[in-house]
Amino acid sequence: MTWALLRKEWREHRGSWLLLNLLFGALLVLFLVGEARYARRGSLFELLRMSSILLSTVGALFVAHRLVVREYGQRTQLFLESLPLSRARILATKLVLGAAVLLLPLALSLLVLGLRARAYEDVTLPFLVLLVLRAGTPVLLGWIFFALAGLLGRYRTPLFIFLTLALFAMDQLTDFNISQMGPFALLGADFAFERHRIPWDDLGPCWALSVAAVALCFALVLYEDGTLAELLSQRMSHREKVFIACIFVGLLTVISVMEQEKQRKPFALHTAEQASVKGSALQVAPGVGFPPEQARKLAERLAGDLTALSDYLGLERLPAVAVMPIRELDADVFQRAKLEKADGVVVRANLADPGFDTRAFESFLFREVLIWASEGTARREERQWLLDGFTTWWANRDEEDPRLSPRAAVASREDFDSRSWLSTRERLGPCLAGALAARGVRALHGQLGEPAFQTLMRRILAQPPGTGFWGLWNEPRLDALLRELGGTSEEELTKRWHEELHEDREARAELLRGLSRLRPSFTLVKESAETFRLEHTLSEEGGTEPSGRYALLYSKLDPFENEVDLHELSRQDAVGSSQAAVLPQGLVRGERWIFVLQVESEPLGCPIRLLAERKEIR
Repeated sequence: MTWALLRKEWREHRGSWLLLNLLFGALLVLFLVGEARYARRGSLFELLRMSSILLSTVGALFVAHRLVVREYGQRTQLFLESLPLSRARILATKLVLGAAVLLLPLALSLLVLGLRARAYEDVTLPFLVLLVLRAGTPVLLGWIFFALAGLLGRYRTPLFIFLTLALFAMDQLTDFNISQMGPFALLGADFAFERHRIPWDDLGPCWALSVAAVALCFALVLYEDGTLAELLSQRMSHREKVFIACIFVGLLTVISVMEQEKQRKPFALHTAEQASVKGSALQVAPGVGFPPEQARKLAERLAGDLTALSDYLGLERLPAVAVMPIRELDADVFQRAKLEKADGVVVRANLADPGFDTRAFESFLFREVLIWASEGTARREERQWLLDGFTTWWANRDEEDPRLSPRAAVASREDFDSRSWLSTRERLGPCLAGALAARGVRALHGQLGEPAFQTLMRRILAQPPGTGFWGLWNEPRLDALLRELGGTSEEELTKRWHEELHEDREARAELLRGLSRLRPSFTLVKESAETFRLEHTLSEEGGTEPSGRYALLYSKLDPFENEVDLHELSRQDAVGSSQAAVLPQGLVRGERWIFVLQVESEPLGCPIRLLAERKEIR
């Protein structure tokens, strides 16, 4: 009778089964087209991970719909139950058949990839067994889960919505990290690279959940001679729809309220020199080459400057600030850490480097604090030049750095638009962009006067306008504030700004002439149908000697047009000559990269970007 059941399922679902295998076969072929790319990035078995994810989600949902949902929804299982067949045998046959249908393409994928991967890496039997466990377990768990959901009939969609909301709430309101548990951990980033450790802590719960789900499946089918499963397969009544909708609306309201009430704890360092700024902790950690005495002095200086900044801008509260030394960063590169479960501003810098610029670091730190205080609105592109300029101006408010004028002269050697500040900042770098913006802020200060300027900075940088569309609608615009506070306009500000920059350029004419003779270049050279190399040079017009040392900064870009932080850029040092230097990183067609060629300038105390481009490799 079991073979008769299998023949019945084959006749009914063979078209769907063939379609499923054709689709996954086509996906595997597409994956193998980019075989060389995946091999260079680490391992071909990354493709097996993708196949397992698709089979455990889309594939399992499709098979469950055909074998379970469709069967019970159309009442065809009632005909089977009238035959001399037990309900347990019918369900067991469906579960085994569904598992076989899903595991077959996974096994074929593993076989093909294993044969292909031998050309790139060592493929051992224990490694293959580990891959089978890590890839097959999520597929089986996904199949059994969707089969159980199919037996719930009209309640399966509410179950999916409830689980989505529950996982979202747990992730937002607790320390629960779903990516490190169960099937998500088995299919994690180390899937294709872990060769020795068997993840029993993740396999065990998955197997236990699978067994529990199978038991629930049999309980639903066998309870009261299967009448419960038959009742669940009927359509949902209007009352049930309204009741479930009310439950979900209530759950969303509760989650929203709990999210608003949730207070993240301020970030704390256990071993750090501390100072207090308006009730918030400012912590500076000592490190190698940066003893506690220096950490204490820096903490006191930063605490005083942040207190003055908060008083000037009327900040009601400040974040917990933590400064940590790190030797791996360059002296002019600063990094802010991303905090998920704590609150505050955590930054890292090479505090022990002899070339560490305290004013540049203060400008960076003030910028991050204002981003936190304004709830991110200060990062809007139309006001970012004010953010960069004000923080640089504030760090130099007592005594202006003599290098600020030549930096502004170099930064303004090409035309710019403050409304497209992200492009300007990327072209110049944070140091020169800050000097350029500081000249604009100084012109604004002189145009408005101290009281109006202070009011403007408070409303632009320190007061969040609110959330949602209403907050966006009421957000203050610079031109309207200029007319309200000083009776002037953005055009007049821009004119005065350019006049100050013209004076800086006239005073540094010789420096600018020297930079104008430098000729940087990038060239993409095709190596194969899919790969390229980047050649870069720096020469001097009319010069016969090497033009000196320079650096190439580069980074692969995400699909979206996001700003690239300085610490995300890799660096290659080279010497300018007639022979081009080659980027050690291979480039593949379709990728997008950012390339920056810069030279260090001792008089300016910061690098000068001669060329900055985003390139699509094609």
